[in-house]
Order: sequence, then C-alpha cells, then structure tokens
Amino acid sequence: MGVWANPDHFTAVFRLTSSKYAEDFINKGSIKLNEPQSWIDYSKKYGNGRGDGYEGTIAFCNVLDYKRAIELNQKYDSACILNTNLRPLTKEVIGQRLLLKDKRSLLLPCFCFYIMKHSLFPCPDSAGKHRVSANIPASYFRDFSDHLSPEDIKKLPLEDQPALIIIDSFDEFKVRLYKTLISIGLEDTEILIRKVTYFDFEAYGNDGWMDFGQKYPYELLVKNTSFKEQSEARIIIKTKKRKIMKRLHDAPIELGCMKDIAQVYKGYLHGGIRVEMTIDIHEE
Repeated sequence: MGVWANPDHFTAVFRLTSSKYAEDFINKGSIKLNEPQSWIDYSKKYGNGRGDGYEGTIAFCNVLDYKRAIELNQKYDSACILNTNLRPLTKEVIGQRLLLKDKRSLLLPCFCFYIMKHSLFPCPDSAGKHRVSANIPASYFRDFSDHLSPEDIKKLPLEDQPALIIIDSFDEFKVRLYKTLISIGLEDTEILIRKVTYFDFEAYGNDGWMDFGQKYPYELLVKNTSFKEQSEARIIIKTKKRKIMKRLHDAPIELGCMKDIAQVYKGYLHGGIRVEMTIDIHEE
C-alpha cells in the first residue's frame, strides 16, 4: 500500500444541517456563522456532540491544582500585572477541571464543516486510475442529530429533518465566500480557514493539565480526540469591526446559487455512509 504525499489535504467537504437550511444553501448559498459560545451553551443543555463545553479552551488544570492555576493565570490573564499577552480571560469549571478561555474568541463568527482527508482513503501503490473508498462514521450523523433514533427523526417536521450538503468544489466555494465577506467590509487577513487539531484531553487523567499555547484565536482549532471522527475544519472571522460582527450575528450571508458545485442528500444517515471516488495517481 502506498503513502499519501499530503495526507491532511482534502477533496470532499460535507455539512450536516436541517432540510430547510440545506435548501437555502443550495438555492442561495445561505450560511449562518455562529459563535463558539453558542456551542458551549448547547452542550450544557443537550450534552456533547453538536455542542462542546471545552470550546475555546486555552489551557486547563485540576481545580485543586492551585500552583498550576496561578502559573497559567500569570501566563495568559490580562488582569495579571506580570502578563503582557493581554488576553481577557473567562474561567469555567467542568467536572474537576478549571478551563481558561479568551472572551473574544468565544464571540467570533465561525462556520464548521467535515473534511474527507486523503488519509481516510487507502493510498494505491501504483500509478494510474483507481477506485478508492472511505467511511464517514455513524457518530458524525448521530452527534449532529442529538443521538435521536430514526423513529424520532421521522416524527420531526420535514424541514427540521437532517440533510447532508456535499460541496464538490471547495476551491470555488472559497472564491464565493471571500467575495461575499469582502463585499461587507472584511479584509482577506480577517478570514481564517483552518483544520482542527485533536488532542487527548484525558491523557494525564483528572489531575493532569494541558496548555495548548495557541495565540488568539487559534485555540478555536483545538478539540478533544473524542470529537476526532467529526474531522472538522472551520471558517473563523477574526475581526474587531463591531458593525460586521453584528451583521454576521444577526443573519446569514448569501454566496449565490450553489447548484453547480454542491448537492444535497435528505435523510438521516444513522448508520454512517461510504464514500467512493476515482483518483488518478501520478508518479513524480
């Protein structure tokens, strides 16, 4: 079996949503950017899956580890005299852990999507055309449907039932995204598109601690390995422009009709799906 030259590169992009929003996306390119704080609030109400209580965590330690808590505060908290990082922190306790987060990051408009990295597919060991396949696990679809049973999903209004958006050309999607966001006043440098990196938050047990050492707002790209099967990438709008922040908070943006670069599958893919594609391998 061969090895991918760029295993983290991706070809296909997916977004699980409701049928109503999927139709709006296909017909008008409508996407709603949400604040990480909303995913924290969602986790408190419905548990982790679609939500995540650790969103935006810069570092954490055990609530009784006073020495480590002081060290982390001195490193990150703008309220500390010794600190020059100027990060306005909010602190939250989940279970036995104290989480440090940047208040600004939790309010930035974000949009998440699933990426099928090359590494998910077996790499052929010879040049030429090959048919390859990979799975999107059931957990991805169940997490974003709050782990409802297929029977419960069928009881929902049709517009609220799940639908999978498949974006065939992410490059063209990016062109339309940038054009729209720049038209409302953003700069190129204020639009971040990055892959999420996954860490095992439980590697050192409840008494352990972690400092991800990320500069604002890149802590939004750190998640627990328990979410790894969501294979996530994010669009993050890093701006101080209040008018634009309000605009993105209040209503979706519209990129234009997406029928030429995207498609929708309506239905609850409770058991996961298998994706097949034909690739052409070239020797260098």
